Amino acid sequence: MFIAIEHEIHDPDAFRRCTEQVFPLPEDLRVHHFLPADDLSRAACLYEAPSVEHLRSYLDCALGAASTQRYFPVAEAHAIGLPPRQLA
Repeated sequence: MFIAIEHEIHDPDAFRRCTEQVFPLPEDLRVHHFLPADDLSRAACLYEAPSVEHLRSYLDCALGAASTQRYFPVAEAHAIGLPPRQLA
């Protein structure tokens, strides 16, 4: 499934350091887009994962207090511009 994330970044330097620990991703997670704001106060991402809960448990642990995430499953039938699926 495709999952969108809104990151509210509290500490841009810590967020950059934490993202280094996120990658490489486990085989059952794929990031398709990472769209940071100019000032790195926010970012939007598009992931592919088995579930919101699975992605949340991985990213929230890795990103810690550097950011707060809001996750939502993408309504694929109504979305525009989704990439091809990479996970089975």
